This record gives sequence, C-alpha cells and structure tokens, in this order.
Amino acid sequence: MNSIFILKIIKGVFSILYLLVWARVILSWVPHDPYNSIIQNIYSFTELMLKPLRELIPSTGMGIDISPFILLFILNILESIALRIFVF
Repeated sequence: MNSIFILKIIKGVFSILYLLVWARVILSWVPHDPYNSIIQNIYSFTELMLKPLRELIPSTGMGIDISPFILLFILNILESIALRIFVF
C-alpha cells in the first residue's frame, strides 16, 4: 500500500477523534439539548474512551473533569506511535 494513503487514513481517524473530544468539552461549557441525537452520539462515543480514564484518575473535588485533556494527550501519543509504525 502507498504510505501516503496510510498516512492520510491515520491522520483522518485521529482528527475525527480529536474533534469528538473537543466537541464534548465545548458541549460541557454551553447549554445544549441533551436529547439531540448528534449530541447523544458524541457523548456515547466519547464516553467509551473517557470512562476508563475517569476510573483511574482521582476526582479533583473542584468539579473539574480533566479526563478529556488526558485523553487528548494519550491520543496524541498514540497517533505519533501509529505514524512511526505504519508510515516511517
């Protein structure tokens, strides 16, 4: 397979994941309709990745959820690893 094609697929998948996590963060800051199907899909998909992190990370006690930012950091590391394995 062409390495440029693989690069584009990896970058595309991680771009979508970043976008979903950031959408979840922004939705937590603004009022929204929790019954909207798009919002429900964003929450259900991101919850699959955030729930294990929330179980590992102790609560801050201040009501701030840092798990999305830790997830973004982990996704960044995984993207770097995937690019090095599959492309370079």
